[in-house]
Amino acid sequence: MTEDTPKTPQKFDFKDIETLQRYLNSQGKLYSAKRTGLSARQQRQLKRAVKYARTLALLPYAN
Repeated sequence: MTEDTPKTPQKFDFKDIETLQRYLNSQGKLYSAKRTGLSARQQRQLKRAVKYARTLALLPYAN
């Protein structure tokens, strides 16, 4: 990883919108685990955090 590339967090927090948005495309859909390079466990944590953030209206639903 280069210095300017942000590291993958250990846990995904639904309140950390900037981090969550790095894993969403322009339509608000999650990128695949293959593209993000996350493990299956991290991908599930990300999915839950994004869903909860959408429920609380912190992130928009996919268009």
